[in-house]
Amino acid sequence: MKKVFTLFSLILCALCVKSQIPATEIYLLDIDNHGSHSHTGKPKNISNSKGYDSQPCFSNDGNTILFTSIRNGTQADIYEYQVVNDQVIQVTATPESEYSPTFMDDPSYFSTVRVEKDSAQRLWKFKINSKEKPVRILDKAVDSVGYHCWYGKEKLALFILTDPVTLQLAEVGKWQTHIEAEKVGRCMVNVTDGKGFYFVDKSDTLQYYISKYSKGGLQLDNGALQLGNNQTIEKLFPTVKGSEDFCITPEGNFIMAKESFIYLLNPATKSWIPLADLKAEGITGITRVAISTDGKRLAIVAKEME
Repeated sequence: MKKVFTLFSLILCALCVKSQIPATEIYLLDIDNHGSHSHTGKPKNISNSKGYDSQPCFSNDGNTILFTSIRNGTQADIYEYQVVNDQVIQVTATPESEYSPTFMDDPSYFSTVRVEKDSAQRLWKFKINSKEKPVRILDKAVDSVGYHCWYGKEKLALFILTDPVTLQLAEVGKWQTHIEAEKVGRCMVNVTDGKGFYFVDKSDTLQYYISKYSKGGLQLDNGALQLGNNQTIEKLFPTVKGSEDFCITPEGNFIMAKESFIYLLNPATKSWIPLADLKAEGITGITRVAISTDGKRLAIVAKEME
């Protein structure tokens, strides 16, 4: 496998060619998917900045959203939106660029992909609203990280920018990673029990699939049930055609989006149904989606209105 362009370079190229990938904004809306009358509230622009605003991530209490923003040039930094105060605050202001903010097990910290001076993309952690120096999380040899997902206190799933892209597993304190799959999507969501995560299998170019990686589980050992070290990848159901970003509600339903539509899938039916059409609000080109832990708020990334 060979490395491809860095994530930073890819985003810059995309922003320079607006006809290919337009600038984006982050919208927040209330959501109710309980019962048979699912609906969403009126979307609110919370990034409100020309250019690239993306990669929203909710805090556990749902009152803070971290996101990536490129403002006044080519520098990418992490910002936070405070839901209660309706206020945006810059979190990082470093010579390097930071992407993909993700809250850690200790909610006072977040992990992020940092594009270092040598263009390497490594994983770092920052303490929110603190002058504490950031710390690199994994060994220096773990490079070309595009996106990541914690599926345990020290276990990570990494989207690595190889050719083709690979899903690799890593653990804090260990320098080696393990390749688990190729041709995967950038979106990964952890399983609540900490024993695995969901991701998108893109090996079939005609249809993507949401899949589940699981490690452990109960197995027989000399006639007794014990926690095992087995690992499995299970292909679950097709994504919304052509989409690769998803989130999961507290009830276990999946949400994806395409164009102006937001879709919901109940794993029992394995059928995507429209949850909302935001075209009347002028919102199109929806890609990323993120949901609060309580399932009451949804953040979406969409094409910037002209």
